[in-house]
Amino acid sequence: MNKYEFPHHIHFKDIVQNPYLLDLYHGMSPLLPGARWWMVDEAWNQGPFPLRGNDTLCPLRPGAESFLPLVKEQGYVIVPPGADSGPAGLVECGEGYGQGLAGCWHRNRFIGGLGMCHVSAPQSGLLPHVIRVVHGYLSLISGALEDHDDLELVHTVWSETITVVNLDDLLQRVLRELCSAFSLTGGLILLCNQDGELYPAGVCQYPSSLLKLRNVEVTRYQFTEQVPPGTEWIVELAKEEPLRQWLEKELREHGFQTPPDYTVCVAVPFYRERDLVGVFVSLVDRLLPFSDTKMDLIRLLATSGAAALGNALTLQRIEKNRKALSTIHVVHRMTSPAITTKELLPRIGQLARQLLKVRKCSIMYYDQPNQRLIPVICLGLEENEVGQKPLPLGVGLPGWVAEHYNPYLYHPKEKTPPPWRSGGEIYYEDSYLAVAMFDQEVEGVITVADKEMDFTPGDREILMTFSEQAVLAIKNARLHEGERTITVNALKSIANLIETQDPGIPGITVQTCLWAQRIARAMNLPESLYQHITYAALLHDSGLLGADQKELSFHKMQQKKAELSLRFVQSLGLPKEVGDIVYHVNEAWNGEGFPDGLHGNQIPLGSRIIAVANACATLLHRWGGEGRPSREASEKIMRIISRLGKRSYDPDVVNVLQQVIDNPMADPSEGMSGWPPS
Repeated sequence: MNKYEFPHHIHFKDIVQNPYLLDLYHGMSPLLPGARWWMVDEAWNQGPFPLRGNDTLCPLRPGAESFLPLVKEQGYVIVPPGADSGPAGLVECGEGYGQGLAGCWHRNRFIGGLGMCHVSAPQSGLLPHVIRVVHGYLSLISGALEDHDDLELVHTVWSETITVVNLDDLLQRVLRELCSAFSLTGGLILLCNQDGELYPAGVCQYPSSLLKLRNVEVTRYQFTEQVPPGTEWIVELAKEEPLRQWLEKELREHGFQTPPDYTVCVAVPFYRERDLVGVFVSLVDRLLPFSDTKMDLIRLLATSGAAALGNALTLQRIEKNRKALSTIHVVHRMTSPAITTKELLPRIGQLARQLLKVRKCSIMYYDQPNQRLIPVICLGLEENEVGQKPLPLGVGLPGWVAEHYNPYLYHPKEKTPPPWRSGGEIYYEDSYLAVAMFDQEVEGVITVADKEMDFTPGDREILMTFSEQAVLAIKNARLHEGERTITVNALKSIANLIETQDPGIPGITVQTCLWAQRIARAMNLPESLYQHITYAALLHDSGLLGADQKELSFHKMQQKKAELSLRFVQSLGLPKEVGDIVYHVNEAWNGEGFPDGLHGNQIPLGSRIIAVANACATLLHRWGGEGRPSREASEKIMRIISRLGKRSYDPDVVNVLQQVIDNPMADPSEGMSGWPPS
């Protein structure tokens, strides 16, 4: 006997031993993990028999056959957890578990049933759905038992639909089966988003450009009024129904030659429980006469397709939320005490692009006193797309969003004119999405554009969540910047106090710090190291506060200064790295320095930078005064430092100093505010 063949007199055991039910089990059992699957034969007096031989089950409760009339009447029976199951119940599986049974008939004869038990309370919500789907499958199997071709088709459609979880693959599978099985010229699947709106998601033989359309002008609720829930077969849509009118119009506009006036529009709704998941729609010359078997197959596609599409959409939403949460986590991680808004804003823009899979992103700061938006980040935009001037409140999409606190999803093909005033805004040719960045008050606006597919309401929700976290990150960065400013000002006061212990060059410590900052910026050092160098430069001579210069030799004096400087830094609670830099600031490149005789790269980079900066500030006072040196003074300074560099200074740091002197840039304290821009 072929694996798809059955004897003339069918026994349910024959079906169970057939690969079809095993495939059914493998396709559906993941929905109810931990549940036990079992069967009974037509006599109900043996079993239940486990669907898999290694499962052990308690016997049927006495009187379980009393459920048979109910099974015959509606095809299945469901006993939820805690429900009064009558005098018997189905299977002895304890309280707090759900169970159910789907029956199977052949030639109007009950031949057995397939059931589930030990369904935990948290999973019980899926039990009715699984039971009904299993019942539909058994009905199809029983109707096709003696027709091998139909049996093969039924099984193929089922197994290759219910087990697919990738949404795109699933859409193509359902479309292909529907179009080929019923000789349709083409078809389109519309799915429902979380707002109840229908949108094009899959297409077969129709123009692929249909998928770039925005939401259909028909909602889930409008459709269910036309086709009540529970309709699980093909539906003919009347000419005046909006979904048909929309499909005919869009097909014509996209160059598809629709059939003549007697066109029939058919729809297959996909219901999951009583919720519409999506709709298959197609135009045909005439409503094809479908056999009972074909109608059963349509019903199967409607139920199994709805289950699979619902699962795929759920997984897709979970994945989007996971990505959103992971991105939010990254935003939190970026908000370290050392990071500045100047560094943070580009990272936020890049994360927004990655999260929503867009090529363009702009961030604008809201200048509240002047009622305007100022561009601070423009990623992926061409020169003609970037707003060069501040944008007044209410002008352009960002200006409207900032004024009304509302997100806005815009498409250039919108029939209604946009609500904002035009003029000077950032220009996009494609659909774009803007969301206000606010925490009690509007802080700015983030805009994304140039997405391969149109934005969805789900994208809007993700960007809103992301913008909330981004604002918090920006405010935290600004707070840390304020704290660092207070710290630096306090350390400057300490530096002035230190200089009173060793009257020499007034303001030399602050000048050393400034040149060290310039060198650090030119070397593109991490922000944390930049801050450590700033603090260390202001405290590198703090050992003078406790050292008695008259009673100590030079060697011991340097050792004592290093130790006292380290203790002083530690007493202020500054990071350990600051203490290390201060302690080794008088080391020499050739190893002849103090206090430990380190040489080369053994010396902390911050110490090497401050040493060069201090030499520059000292020589500058001699020949150039404060500020930037003249050309002549610069040449003198660099000749001396370069000559000493072979012994005392890191040659690479000396080279960077040369670049800084030759190419003056803004002081580190200038133009670093980032948000708001200076």
